[in-house]
Amino acid sequence: MLKKIVAIKNVGRFRNSGAKGDTHLAKYSHVFGANGHGKTTLCAILRSLQANDPAHLLGRKTLGAVDDASVELLADAGNIRFDGKKWSAAYPDIAIFDGTFISENVHSGEVVETDHKRSLYRVIIGYDGLHLAEEEAHLAAESRALTGQISGAVKGLTHHVPKGMSLDQFIKLAPEPEIDAKIATRQRVLDAVKEAGQIQARSPLAEIGVPQLPNGLDGLLEKTIDEIADGAEKQLTDHMAAHGMGADGQGWILHGMAHADGDTCPFCGQDTKGLPLITAYKSVFSEAYKALKADVKAFRDHVVAQFGEVAVGRLTAMAAQNQRDADYWRTHCDINEASVAMPAGFSEAARALGQAVLELLDRKAQAPLERVLQDDRVENALKQFRAAEASVGAVNAAIRAANTAIQAKKAETGAADVAAAEQSLAHLLAAKKRHEPAVAKDCEEYVRLTAAKAKAEDDKTKVRDQLDAHTAAVVKPYEGRINALLESFNAGFKIGQTKHAFPGGIATSSYQIIINETPIDLGDGKTPVDRPSFKNTLSAGDRSTLALAFFLAHLERDGNLAKKIVVFDDPFNSQDRFRRTQTIHEIRKIGARCEQVIVLSHDPAFLKELWERVPAAERSALQIANTHAHGCKINAWDIEQDSQGRSAKEIADLQGYATTADGKVLDIIKKLRPVLETHCRSTFPGYFGDKDWLGDIVRKIREGGVDHPAHALYDELDQINGYTSAFHHGEDVNAQAEPEIDATELLGFVCRTLKVVNALPA
Repeated sequence: MLKKIVAIKNVGRFRNSGAKGDTHLAKYSHVFGANGHGKTTLCAILRSLQANDPAHLLGRKTLGAVDDASVELLADAGNIRFDGKKWSAAYPDIAIFDGTFISENVHSGEVVETDHKRSLYRVIIGYDGLHLAEEEAHLAAESRALTGQISGAVKGLTHHVPKGMSLDQFIKLAPEPEIDAKIATRQRVLDAVKEAGQIQARSPLAEIGVPQLPNGLDGLLEKTIDEIADGAEKQLTDHMAAHGMGADGQGWILHGMAHADGDTCPFCGQDTKGLPLITAYKSVFSEAYKALKADVKAFRDHVVAQFGEVAVGRLTAMAAQNQRDADYWRTHCDINEASVAMPAGFSEAARALGQAVLELLDRKAQAPLERVLQDDRVENALKQFRAAEASVGAVNAAIRAANTAIQAKKAETGAADVAAAEQSLAHLLAAKKRHEPAVAKDCEEYVRLTAAKAKAEDDKTKVRDQLDAHTAAVVKPYEGRINALLESFNAGFKIGQTKHAFPGGIATSSYQIIINETPIDLGDGKTPVDRPSFKNTLSAGDRSTLALAFFLAHLERDGNLAKKIVVFDDPFNSQDRFRRTQTIHEIRKIGARCEQVIVLSHDPAFLKELWERVPAAERSALQIANTHAHGCKINAWDIEQDSQGRSAKEIADLQGYATTADGKVLDIIKKLRPVLETHCRSTFPGYFGDKDWLGDIVRKIREGGVDHPAHALYDELDQINGYTSAFHHGEDVNAQAEPEIDATELLGFVCRTLKVVNALPA
């Protein structure tokens, strides 16, 4: 229980709340204050204490104040202080019904928004369900926070994940041994698949064809014709030499002899019968001679075909083509380029052997009947050729192996799928990337976050199931109690279809207003005005009554109510007068069950009625008085005196004149002074005596100077005192006539008086 508000400094209108008189609080504490004098500030102070949240106070620091805001309260357990930064102790057992409760939990202005429904849900489920709601909200917030962190982790990993693979699949990729070699192989496969057309059209490697030297070279070179007549060949040779016939002479003569069938020369037509030279021709150019000549030519042609420049050029060209093909194929197959290359010097050895053999054959061709012996040149060339030939066998074996791989590649690419090959390579590249240290660390963090989120979601589901069960058990009784309260307040409406849901993942309540058995949705700020909703079916008094019913129903289910301080700030505000008695009744019921009730109101009559219905030993009355320059003060309040019928009636008469000019002007002017005198005595207790009249009050303020708490009122009180003094005393028998009263001037002083006592009508 709070025993006293010791001091409030630099908070709102309270520069220093300390004042004279007994300002202790009781079980039933009545606090009177005009609108704008600090009742809301007191609620903010108590809410800050209840929530142990300095923000409620820091935002209300007195504007222009240099010193920090500070508060000191006296509770049963001792003093509780706020030093401008924090409270010295928390006091959670406080429940406050005020504009903040209404705007946070029920409605704001004329509408009910989503935030109101969310807050009201916490009111509906009661204190027993609140810890479940808080746990559910905590887990939901944790899950949302983890979702944000997971999104960041996903963003950092996504660019590593290949197309067609999910992030979870990427995370699960196992490390691959010899990954670089596998990637290189897959890259070749992909390149091959992409070049499938070229691969199918590309030729394999050509084996090296080894030139072959025909057998019988020695026999051919040494062959002659034994049956040719002695001297015939010499005679022919001498004849050819005599006529300057070169190497082609024999051929020319042989060609001519083919036309010498008879005894007539085919060249000159002379008779050749019996001529020795012709006889020699016929002996030399016999069929055997022709056959030998042909054998030499055939042998030579074969050597040219195998070892000539054209043949050697083909070998060189084939080797170059093989080199180009090997360069191409080794990008797709495992081919050792060096192993399929033509052995160094092979073509040169073939050329050298061919040239050496052809030289001997040419000599034989010029003199077919002469024996030609091989020389060292041919023998050496043949040895070099045979040595090079031995290397060709190994090369051709390597070429055959390469061609086997090439044929396999052709078969592979013939039915290959580019997309599949790309996916296979991407899989390996992803596996390599997945296990790089930095990426592996990111993956571990992602796995940790997703596991944490899964646990949070699982825990949230379990808590939400408990919360759903609890809510289902309390909603209908809560709805029934609210409707009972509304009925007792003669509200003319009730609520129905109270339920809950989790839109956006946050627990939210909803209900309908039922008027004349017609359900009406609450709507929101966007609901068209031509559609029935909360904002156009309930009056301000109805909305205030509904909010009070929510608050009372919530309190009644509080198992800790006996330890609670319950604060009501203008609970009768905007309500119809016929609900006054029921409001007082409900406050008394709550007071009987809780530790302390503090009621703040701008209506002294309402406070007086409540005052009269609570035990005299358990009540106290305070007043928030505005001393202007010195700020608001919390004073003891003589509720009995201030609520006397005369004072209230005089103020009501002044208000009536200010609004409708009702009343006699002389009667009205005589009421100004007593209203001000009563106000000053109650607002500044200890500074004015019960016998002080308005003139005495003005004098004391003047004598007190700027330090007097009522100094800010001095000018107004002095002027009103001067204006009314002529009508305050008995009639002057020497005066010729009553002073004339100007109605407009009187209206001005009436309004100024009502403003001083905080009773000026709106």
